Amino acid sequence: MSEKVTYGVGSHEPIFHRLRTGNSTAEEWDRWRYETSVENLDILERLGVGKAHIACTKGFGLEAEKPLIERAAKFTEEAAKRGIRTSIYIQGFPVYYETFLLEVPEAERWMARAQGGDYLPWGSQTFRRFIDPTMPAFWEYEKNLISYIFKQFTPGEIYMDNTTCAPSYTSSGRESFRNYLRARYNGDEAMREFGIRSFDAVDLPHFDPIYYPPDAMRVVKDPLLQEWSKWRSWVIGEFLGQMRVHVHQLAPGSRFHAACGACDGLRYNQLFIHGIDTEDRIRNSDRCGMEESGWRPKVIANKPSHDKVVMDERHPDQSRKQETVHVRISTDARWWKIFSNYGGMGHGGFWGEVDRAGKLVAVAHNFTFGAKPHHLGTIAPLAASPAMFDDIRDVIEWGNEHIDVLVGREERIAPIAVWRGTSTLGFIRHKPVWEACAIEQMLFENHLPFTILYDGGLDRFLANRTTLILPGTQCVSAHQVEVITDFVRNGGSLLLLGPAGTRDERTRVRQKFAFAHLFGRGLPNLEHIGPPHWVPELNWDAMPQELSATFGNGKVALIKEITSQTALDLSRDPYMPERQVMVTDILPPANETQIMRALLCLLASTPKKGAPRTAGVLVVPSVKTSRTTLCEYWRRGNDLIVCLANLWKNRAGGPAVIQLGPLGKGVRECTVHSLLQKKTQKLPVTNGAIRIKGIERFAAVEVKGVF
Repeated sequence: MSEKVTYGVGSHEPIFHRLRTGNSTAEEWDRWRYETSVENLDILERLGVGKAHIACTKGFGLEAEKPLIERAAKFTEEAAKRGIRTSIYIQGFPVYYETFLLEVPEAERWMARAQGGDYLPWGSQTFRRFIDPTMPAFWEYEKNLISYIFKQFTPGEIYMDNTTCAPSYTSSGRESFRNYLRARYNGDEAMREFGIRSFDAVDLPHFDPIYYPPDAMRVVKDPLLQEWSKWRSWVIGEFLGQMRVHVHQLAPGSRFHAACGACDGLRYNQLFIHGIDTEDRIRNSDRCGMEESGWRPKVIANKPSHDKVVMDERHPDQSRKQETVHVRISTDARWWKIFSNYGGMGHGGFWGEVDRAGKLVAVAHNFTFGAKPHHLGTIAPLAASPAMFDDIRDVIEWGNEHIDVLVGREERIAPIAVWRGTSTLGFIRHKPVWEACAIEQMLFENHLPFTILYDGGLDRFLANRTTLILPGTQCVSAHQVEVITDFVRNGGSLLLLGPAGTRDERTRVRQKFAFAHLFGRGLPNLEHIGPPHWVPELNWDAMPQELSATFGNGKVALIKEITSQTALDLSRDPYMPERQVMVTDILPPANETQIMRALLCLLASTPKKGAPRTAGVLVVPSVKTSRTTLCEYWRRGNDLIVCLANLWKNRAGGPAVIQLGPLGKGVRECTVHSLLQKKTQKLPVTNGAIRIKGIERFAAVEVKGVF
């Protein structure tokens, strides 16, 4: 057997950091020494661990951290003797100034500054201060640090953390921003875009911190403010790109990994708040991940909140009403779907799952959505105990016995694409982010095969899709209108939800609906010209609740709005003080039935003349089962693998009916691999349908020879 289930351990924080943050035990020095001991390494080997992640640097300064580097080097050498690969953790922009400045006193000039001139600390960790990302001297420092590491040993992978920075106000940053603008816009272009010919006096944007902080903007309309956000992303993208090239020059086989940005970046306006365009990260690293701790896979029974939001604080409401408890289905597979378009595999691992039931849900989810599901990720701490895998040992053994159904996944079958438009989600605050989350949740819970595209993906990955959804994607450029028009003309289906296409890529309102030409005469006149000083805009109220048409060889449908099941929670997270879409609000839309009806019509093949519109056969595979059982569709050579994960911790899932659609023609039988059941089960395929009585944890349904 060439492949097997692999899993890792890790503890990425050095002892100094653990002591300063208080994230330590009373015996932390003993635990620190034990992590790299021969005793621990022997236990890891006996447990079958394949990878270990270990602290290497954290921004204390090279001299202070040489013992950490030596520790990581010795561990890597000893781990390799036991067949364990090692990845190392290194720091990005924050430094521990108390030691760093003693070694590099000139780094005082590298420090990032708030608009009032203060340092930028790492949240409540006042002993950590951010370096300004535009400082070339720091880039060279990091390269020299990495060079020193590789002189000591060769890690298989470097993970660089904390590669974001709050807005920094330095002369270096100001000149970098000006040069960025000069390189992209000549005088005439600058006049047309911004109303100025020269960038020589352009400053970094300063905000009123009380009456009009950045978070107060509902729409970021100033094109220079938009460019400032893109510049921040570009700077860090260039930094990461140089670090990756440097790692490859030192060791061509080593991989450079960086985080996609801040935690839960799919739930807020990451581009404007943190200066992160995710595609910049993808382009400039070998692998990147996103911590989505608020979206861990599980089923949650939510009781309605009775708190009132007053001045961004929650105040209990004394008058309680009897309301129904509703169930929320949580999944962090959005990022897996996004990253697989770029050849990525998802993150796996455990994140807060401590009991067996929770771990089984996480593994079932990984088996379902992971491109390499037999790689479980990091599932335990570096300091091992002989019994720490006892509660999932049977899962690992089952995976090895059924390895053939877990390996070899070549393509995530996703004929439906949801477009997360960069300008819309970057510069129109909160609601479009919720709209994207809600529509994705609807597709998850209705078990339809879909992926998620960014702007670059709209150009690169749309050709293989049959249906494109714009979930309130208001900002659409002329080029993107052309791409989407060609997609529909050539036979694709388009579903427009909410005011999609009512603004251009600069958030400027359109006088004419961007997709009016797709509807022909069926579209009412939406042009609205108001009183003096009023900006002409579309009268969206004049749009009918639903609209559909054919265009070229394709179809288009519009639903006027996406409505929420609950009043959206606009309070701020105390840890990340930007307005996030709260996880409790991530439910399918209240008008899900209306939206799904339009979507299924688009997905259906053209019915015979005289038959009702819904009489067509779905041209994509689908599953009918409980909302709490999520599924994914994979191609492995000529075979279809349909994977189902029951997200209940203590309740069985199913039954399920898999409709193969056109792929089911001529298929008579399939094989079902159920988690923790040694024997596979042969089931008949009747008229393209497979019926499964129940799903205890996870099932992989193998249908051979359909492609």
